[in-house]
Amino acid sequence: MREWQMQIQSYSRNIRLFFVFNLLWNVGLGMYSLVYNLYVKALGYEPTMVGQIVGMTALASALILIPAGLANDRFGPKRMISIGAAAVVAALVLRAWLPGAGGLTGSAFAGGIAQAIVSATILPFMANNSTARQRIHLFSFNMALVMAANVVGNLAGGFITDLLQLAGMGEVLSLRLTLLIGAGIAGAGLIPVLMFGKEEEAASASMGGVGQPPSPVKGVRLKAAMKEHRSSFYAIGAFTLLSLLSSMAGGMVVPYLNVYFEDRFEASKSVIGLVVALGQGATAVAYLLGPAIARRMGEVRAVVWLQLSSIPFLVLTAYTHQFWLAGAGYLFRQALMNAANPFYNTIKMKYVHRSLRGLAASSGEAMFNLGWFIAAPISTGLVAKYGPYQGYAWAFSVTAVIYTLIAVMFWYLFSKDRFKPAEEAEA
Repeated sequence: MREWQMQIQSYSRNIRLFFVFNLLWNVGLGMYSLVYNLYVKALGYEPTMVGQIVGMTALASALILIPAGLANDRFGPKRMISIGAAAVVAALVLRAWLPGAGGLTGSAFAGGIAQAIVSATILPFMANNSTARQRIHLFSFNMALVMAANVVGNLAGGFITDLLQLAGMGEVLSLRLTLLIGAGIAGAGLIPVLMFGKEEEAASASMGGVGQPPSPVKGVRLKAAMKEHRSSFYAIGAFTLLSLLSSMAGGMVVPYLNVYFEDRFEASKSVIGLVVALGQGATAVAYLLGPAIARRMGEVRAVVWLQLSSIPFLVLTAYTHQFWLAGAGYLFRQALMNAANPFYNTIKMKYVHRSLRGLAASSGEAMFNLGWFIAAPISTGLVAKYGPYQGYAWAFSVTAVIYTLIAVMFWYLFSKDRFKPAEEAEA
């Protein structure tokens, strides 16, 4: 606790404002994500429609993420987060108000573009406003905060929807109102974003005035950057490949977990919200324990160990007929798999030059969304063809195989010094 207290006290004003933004943002998005697929289903659409919407959102993000990352390196995260967050809120409102098939897919595409702008800025923003020593704690705390916010959002989403229905409101209308409340809470996150200061000043303050961090390289020509920072581009390529595989695995199951619990076990929305919230809460605890795990095992070993240990619980969720076993399997898989993310991002920022962090973050996010675009229709197609038991069992099993492959590849690429650390070059 003292270690965490010292870390948080050392963070800059920009980082603390960012925490407020992320709290409001993810409470709102947590509410929205829990009920949106259920909203589409309540409108009378087939499960394949959910897959189309997820696919359109992911495709839009994949197309725009790399340009958004380059724009982040050019114009700075404050401007890009402000634009992206405002556009996301507008798209969320449209998605709740346009019930037609064209409106659902079109607004999902627009929302994917807007969300990509925000996603491309978050990791570079935190890296630019912190020192190398702070990052593993910073990334861990931020992800724990995201999970905690999602716990609140998931619980609120399920509870508010059921409460509105108990008050006599129809299913579609209650779900729509919950979606709009979630969009409003996310929109409140724009207030701290507009209060961000200059990155260079914040980073200097976080370093206690010892040494000035290098300024971001503006308008770096691609060919010159590839020649000067060749090792960084190799690292970006490795992480991009791993992100594509990871998203193809996760895209088979993650977007449909709420529908999975409803289809297979006929769980109520409040119970679904509780299960998802418990998974997010367990992940938040795992994030806070992350720095201690990394200090004991090393960052690379921690990533591999956590990912491999999550796979038996994924298989349990795939094949059980008992709701409580499925919920427990989901909870442990969620915590163990996602607990590796702070180490993953710390390693990425270690090997990528400051001027290329926007590109590194956006290329990984782009492949992540491309993988979801590829996997989404496959998963819903399996469920539509084989039913809620065998269909999900196949989807979860494919995911388990791919996650195992990713862990082996990550160990091979990063267990030895195959890339030159960029932080040394900056020192």
